[in-house]
Amino acid sequence: MKKFLSGVGVVLAAVGLFSAGAWAKEGGKTIQFWHAMTGENEAVLKDIAAKFNAQDEYNVELVFQGHYRDLFAKLEGAAKANNMPALAMIYNNRLVSYVLNGFAQPLDDMMADPKNGFTKEELADIPEFLRESSVWDGKHYALPFNKGTFLLLYNKKMLADKHIAVPTTWAELEAAAKALTDPEHKVYGLAFNQSVMIDGSQWVEQAGGHVYDEANDKITFNEEPGVKAYEFLVGLIRIGYARIAREEKYITGPFGRGEAAMGITQMSQLPNINEACKAGGIEYGAAPLPKDVRSASLFSGTNVAIFNTCPEADRQAAFRFLKFFLKPENQWEWGTRSGYLPLSWQILKSDKFKAFAEKEDPGKLAALPAFENGFIDPRIVNGYAIHDNMSKALDAILLENKPIKQALDDAAAQAWKEILEARKAF
Repeated sequence: MKKFLSGVGVVLAAVGLFSAGAWAKEGGKTIQFWHAMTGENEAVLKDIAAKFNAQDEYNVELVFQGHYRDLFAKLEGAAKANNMPALAMIYNNRLVSYVLNGFAQPLDDMMADPKNGFTKEELADIPEFLRESSVWDGKHYALPFNKGTFLLLYNKKMLADKHIAVPTTWAELEAAAKALTDPEHKVYGLAFNQSVMIDGSQWVEQAGGHVYDEANDKITFNEEPGVKAYEFLVGLIRIGYARIAREEKYITGPFGRGEAAMGITQMSQLPNINEACKAGGIEYGAAPLPKDVRSASLFSGTNVAIFNTCPEADRQAAFRFLKFFLKPENQWEWGTRSGYLPLSWQILKSDKFKAFAEKEDPGKLAALPAFENGFIDPRIVNGYAIHDNMSKALDAILLENKPIKQALDDAAAQAWKEILEARKAF
């Protein structure tokens, strides 16, 4: 009998979908795609699905399941009922549980199928680090869906007034933050989200390290590059050049009110940033993250998996939809109308997309270099324990004055304990 991590505690009756079935009844030609998209993101997804439905014998029914937490809770309930949708958005650190429990459909045979699979050129058009991000034991279990990265935002007037160039290195970032900090007017040089070390893998990567060594199954954020990353961030905060937006959680408010000259945040926050800056009369620019010993850009967002509790024909149709979604012409629609980046080199490298981004969405233009140094977070069971304990380590350093190395060693030990505990379920 399949076991499943009960991290959400879903009551099956609350899901409200099982009596009718998450997939079409026998003889039907409809499959469901469970998602959490709203607004224009949902609108463009609906348009792409409508185009697919018009040319395929199957219809893809988009089923909005609420916030991400709601979606994942309902997926867990559906797995317990052995009645999952054909397709669903999912993070890798959750997908791994479905892989280990045998619910996720390996995609390799479908990807290599001479008739309906990817050609060599089509496969190469999907950025490799994203295409290969959902691979376990040499098998693909998902393909990329809604992806974004992190950006450095800067107040154009503040930098111009002090003749400061947009920083491209940690040293330049520190110098700019120092020069832009203005205690008299209560302006910090740099603002971080409350989740700065939840997303801290990018700082460790830029310092030349990793948070986890997959080959040796070992947590490594407490090694020298991790220590260096924490020393850099803690130094900026303690000396007063940077602040964490603890009360408001995101840099949106401080940056939009002109209380921070620069800020680092994920692309998904740009609509809120735009609104706040418009209200505050702030003109801002966006740039790739500054580097230390190397450039490194964390990509966040979900992938789409196919689940095997539905009939084989439904799974084949689900794969056809995924392939259709990833076609360059549909990635143009996705990359220009949604809040996410296109997943096609043909689009990413085109003058047409660059011209669009320059005029309509400068954040996406600034994000383009990130595809050359992008990476994804670890794909292990309860991988969130790494990020959660990295964040707790920062709090221990800043709020409890715990030495940096000790805080990281303690955090690494606790994260490993939580990961081992989670593995017992399998």
